[in-house]
Amino acid sequence: MKFREILAELQRRNVFKALLAYLAVAWVVIQIASILLPAFNAPEYAMKVLLVVLGIGFFFWAVFSWIYDLTPNGFQKTDATLTNIDTYRRNSKRLNSVIASSIVIAILLLLIASFWAGWQWNQPQTQGEKRIAVIPFEQLDENKEDSYFSEGMTETLINALSKVGDVKVLSMASTRYLQAGFSPADPIIANELSYIDYFIYGTIQRNSNSISVVLKISKTITGNVIWEKEYTSDISMVRQLWTSIAMEVTNEFDIKNKDVQLLQKAGITSVKPETYELYLKGKYYLNKSTVADWQRGIVYLEEAVDQNAADPYAYAGLAEGYVTLGHSLTPPPDVFPKALAAAKRAIQLDSSNAEGWAALSHYHTYFGWDWDLAEYAFEKANEINPNMAYNHYHRAWYLALFGRMDEAILEHKLAQELDPFISLHTAWLGGLYRMAGAYDKGLIEAEKASGMQHDNALSMYIKGSIYIDTGRTEEGLEILAQAAKINPGWRYYGYGMALFKTGRFEEGMKIIHELEAMEETPFYSLCLAYLYFNADDLDKGFEWLQSAKGHAFYPWIRVIMPNPKVKKDPRYLELLKELGLPPPSPLVYNST
Repeated sequence: MKFREILAELQRRNVFKALLAYLAVAWVVIQIASILLPAFNAPEYAMKVLLVVLGIGFFFWAVFSWIYDLTPNGFQKTDATLTNIDTYRRNSKRLNSVIASSIVIAILLLLIASFWAGWQWNQPQTQGEKRIAVIPFEQLDENKEDSYFSEGMTETLINALSKVGDVKVLSMASTRYLQAGFSPADPIIANELSYIDYFIYGTIQRNSNSISVVLKISKTITGNVIWEKEYTSDISMVRQLWTSIAMEVTNEFDIKNKDVQLLQKAGITSVKPETYELYLKGKYYLNKSTVADWQRGIVYLEEAVDQNAADPYAYAGLAEGYVTLGHSLTPPPDVFPKALAAAKRAIQLDSSNAEGWAALSHYHTYFGWDWDLAEYAFEKANEINPNMAYNHYHRAWYLALFGRMDEAILEHKLAQELDPFISLHTAWLGGLYRMAGAYDKGLIEAEKASGMQHDNALSMYIKGSIYIDTGRTEEGLEILAQAAKINPGWRYYGYGMALFKTGRFEEGMKIIHELEAMEETPFYSLCLAYLYFNADDLDKGFEWLQSAKGHAFYPWIRVIMPNPKVKKDPRYLELLKELGLPPPSPLVYNST
C-alpha cells in the first residue's frame, strides 16, 4: 500500500481525529491530576505513572481506532462499514465534539488554577508558621532573687504555645539571652530577630498563693505594644492559666490551633503549690550548664515526686535530668536506668506529656538501644510539642548513628532555629557537617558558634578537628590544645587522637598513660579505646571499649571510627550486633 493510500485509509477510519480526541481528553486528565494529586498528598511519582499509562494508552487507542468504528449497532470492524458514509460523518462529528469540549474544559481548568494561585499569592500569609519569642518575665516581687519562678512561668507559657500548630516558639535559653541585652549590630542576632513575628513579654508578681501577670505583645523587640492584658489566678490553677493565655493569644493573632483538645488537656490538672515550687527549682537548675547544678536540680525533682507521686511533669523533668547527667564525664552508673523508670512513669500518668516521651527516646538512644522504640518516642514527642529544641538535637544524632546525614542535618537545623542564640546547637551542627565531609559548611557553623561565645571549647574542637582532617595540622593542633585547656574532656577525646593522626606518637602515648593513671570511668574508657585504635593497637582498644558501654557516646562507634582496620575486625562487628546496629556503611549525604 502506497503512502498516500495509507494516509487516505487513516483518514477514512477517523484515526487522526480519534488520536486528536485522545490527546485532548488526556490533557484534561493531566490538568485535573495536577490539581488533585497534590491536594491528597500523592507521592511525587504518581504523575509520572499517570503519564506512562496515558502514553501506553495512546498506542492501544491508535490500534483500536484503526480496527473498529462506532456504529448505531455498537463497535464494529471498520471493513464492515466501508460504504456507510453516514456512519463516517457521525463518527467524525462526535470526535470533533469531543476535541472541542476537551479543549474548552482544559482552558477553563487552567484559568481556574491561575486565578486561585493568584488569589493565594495576594492573601496575607496567615497559614504560614509564625515565630514567637517569649522573653522571660520581669518579676515584681520583693524577693527578685527567685528568678526560678519567673523563668518557670515563662517556660510554662512557651510549652503551652508550643502545643499550637503553625507556630515556632523560641527556646527560653535563647530568649534569656535577649533579656540580658544584645548588640543590634551583631549580624547573627539581627538576622534572627527579623524572622520573629511576635515578641511576648511582661511582668509577673506572686502574692502568697496567687499570681498576677501583665502580658504584652509587640512585633519588634523594641517596638510599640500592639496587645496587652492582665491576668490573675490562684497558684494551684497556674497550668490552666497559661493554657488559657496561650489559646487567647493564638486566637487573637489568627494562629491556627493544632489540637484544641490536646491544648486544653495540658491544663486540666491543678498543682500543689509546695510540689510545684520544687518542680520549678529543679527545672531551673537543670537548665544551667554545670554538673553541680544538674545534681542540685535532680535533688529538687526527686523531692517533688516524693511529695506528689502523681505529678507527670516532675517525673518527666527528673528523667531528662538523669539523661543530661549521663552525658557528663563521670556519670553515676545507675543514672540511665533511673531515667527509664522516671520517663515511663511520666507517660503512664499523662500520655500527652511530650517531655516524658522525649526522655524515653533519649534513654533508648544513649543506653537502652531499642532503636524502633526510640524513633517512635521521638516522633511522639515532636508531634505533641514540635518546639523542643533539645529533642530535635538528640534526634539528629540518632539519625546520624544510622548514617542518615541529610535527615540528621535538617533535624539539627530545627534545633538551631528554635534555639538560635545558643552556641551548642550551632557548634554541633558543624560537627555533623564534619562527619559528612562538608568541611566548608562545618567551619562556617564553628565560626558562628565562636562568635556567640568566644571561649567555646566545643566550637574550638570542631574547628580544630576540621583543620586536622583537611591537612592544616599546626593550626588544628593549636586550636585543639586551647580547647583542652578550657575543657579537659577535649584533651582526651580530641587533642590526643589528633596527635596520633598527625604522627606525634610519643606525645599521644603520654596522654594515654595520663588517662590510665586516672580513675576509670566509661567516658575515659571510651577515650582510651579511641586513642589505642588511633595508635593502631586494636587489642588494647577493644579491651577498653568493653568498659565504655556505660557512656552515652558509646553507640556512635558505628559511625565514628577513624581506623579502617577496626571496621573489618570481627570483634567490632560483634559489638555492633550487640548494640542492635547494622554493620558500618557509607554515610548518606547529598549536600543538605
